[in-house]
Amino acid sequence: MHHKLASRLRYLPWTAGTLLALAMLPVQAQPDTHGAIAWSRRTNAQGYAWGYRSRLAAENRALQECESRSGIGDCQIVLWFRNACGSIAETADGSMGYAWDGTRLGAERRALDACRRYGVCRVARTFCSYDR
Repeated sequence: MHHKLASRLRYLPWTAGTLLALAMLPVQAQPDTHGAIAWSRRTNAQGYAWGYRSRLAAENRALQECESRSGIGDCQIVLWFRNACGSIAETADGSMGYAWDGTRLGAERRALDACRRYGVCRVARTFCSYDR
């Protein structure tokens, strides 16, 4: 009986050696992605960026988008994140809370918590640095 089992195992395409070799193959790491949110206190304009390889690139894009709506020099970065999600929550009168977390739901919860000191809030926008 032992001999029959051994002969069957000999013909399986995935042997222990093959599985060990596959486990030792290098895993290609995904590059970091960055996101950012810019905001204008004067006009309440916002700018967003995601999918960038660096913090600086994400911040520059968010500022550019915000300033295209508000004016040059009028916006500031209020949030940046890497390999994570960012969220904005706002009140009816335009007060806002921003936050990031490893998940969309976590980012939304944190943004709502940051916003609640200003009144009743709703999530206005959520996105992740790795969104396409």
